This record gives sequence, C-alpha cells and structure tokens, in this order.
Amino acid sequence: MHKGTGKRMLLLGAYSMEVVECGGALLKNAKNGGVSHAAIAFAGEQMQQDLRRSAEILQTSVEFLGLDTGKICASYEEKLAIIRVIREFRPDIILTQDTEHCVTDLDPGRRPFMTLVLEAIALAGRPYALDELPGLAPWGGAVIYFMTPEHPNCVVDIFDVWKEKCAAMDALHAQLIHFGKRDGETPEQLARRKSLVPDWEALPDDLARGTQMKREMDKAFYLYPYSTGHCPAVYAEPYRREGCFVFDALEN
Repeated sequence: MHKGTGKRMLLLGAYSMEVVECGGALLKNAKNGGVSHAAIAFAGEQMQQDLRRSAEILQTSVEFLGLDTGKICASYEEKLAIIRVIREFRPDIILTQDTEHCVTDLDPGRRPFMTLVLEAIALAGRPYALDELPGLAPWGGAVIYFMTPEHPNCVVDIFDVWKEKCAAMDALHAQLIHFGKRDGETPEQLARRKSLVPDWEALPDDLARGTQMKREMDKAFYLYPYSTGHCPAVYAEPYRREGCFVFDALEN
C-alpha cells in the first residue's frame, strides 16, 4: 500500500490483543490516508482501558460489543450488532480471525464468534433487517483477510511501524502480566521461558517480565518469514486473503 492509497479497514476481533496483532496493517492504512476501526467482542474493563491506549498508538478507533464468551451463539441479536458495525463503517477491507486456527484455539467463544462474523458479513450486504437497523443501507463486497492464519498467502511489511506495534503491545498490561507469570507452570517450564529473557531475575515484577517475554515472542513470530530466506520483509504480518487475487497483469 502506497502513500495516499488508504482504505476503510475494519477489524472484527474476538479479543483485544487482536488489534495489536493486526496493528501493523491498521497503522499503515491510517498513515496512508485511510481510516482504521476495530470492533471487539470480548473485553473486560481493564482490557478496554489498555486497548484504548494501544489503539491510540495505532491510530485506530475502537468499540466494544460486550458479548459473553460463554453465551455467544450467533443469535439474531448478535448478528444485528455486527451488521450494524459493518453498515455504519462501510469497510473496503475486513480483518478477522482465521477460520482454521479458531477451531483448535481453546480461547472460549472463538468458534461461535467465527460463525457469527461470517454470517453477519454475508447478511450485511443483503436487504436484511432494514427495519431493525433504520438508515443503514446494505454494505457488502469488502475484501476479507484472515489474521495470523494457519496457512498465510500474503504478508504485510511492517518494518516501518514495528516500534509503534511494539509500543501498542506494551500498553496491554492486563494481558502481559500473564506472560510474566503462568499458573501451574513447572520449574522446568519456567526455566526454559526465563532463558529467553537474559535479565529476567533483575526485572521488578510480572508485568516487566511479561512485557519482555512477549517482545521476544513477537520478534520471533514476525521475523519468521524473513528468516527462511524466501521473504524480503524483515518484519511481516501474515494474512490469508479470502477468494482470488485478481490482477490486470502479472506483477513483480
């Protein structure tokens, strides 16, 4: 994406950290003149506060849908909530969780959320629930990208926004504490994790340790495509675009 080619980019996320996981694409879109927005299904009060700080760094507006991880069932009311977001924002691009990865990811709510998102995207572009959502015309045709997929088919070069992406992750204090201290961890498991952060013992608390641990994890993940020698992007956010890539001509 080049200067002045920004789009209306919408992230439909299950959890708050997904905004940062897609932060490179969202921030680059905003810097290129586009508008980036995120709607998050599940977020407690602390995560909402943290994410607002992260989203400001990523130049992305954010709203919270207030869904329940244990009760979500792709109900009529839940579909209307997602349809409303889509029709109000009218995105060119939608980012959301990977349809394959969510099946075996044991975060609660991910599987019904995937069904909910796909159904809402499909219904948003049809003359559905027009009386229930007055003034919001159907909106469809957005290109869909699945985030951190099991089988990516494209990446976004995030080298120029890597520092902002890291700063946005550093702001998610409620999440990072869990990377610093994991309940039920054996001494051997802890020793292996500590080996990844050279100054582990000198760090003052679980938040500081978790912040450094997540930084090491992210660096390894986003460097991986480059480390194989087959991708020119040093830091790369992986995505899987839904459907065909259509070109006027083959490009290098």
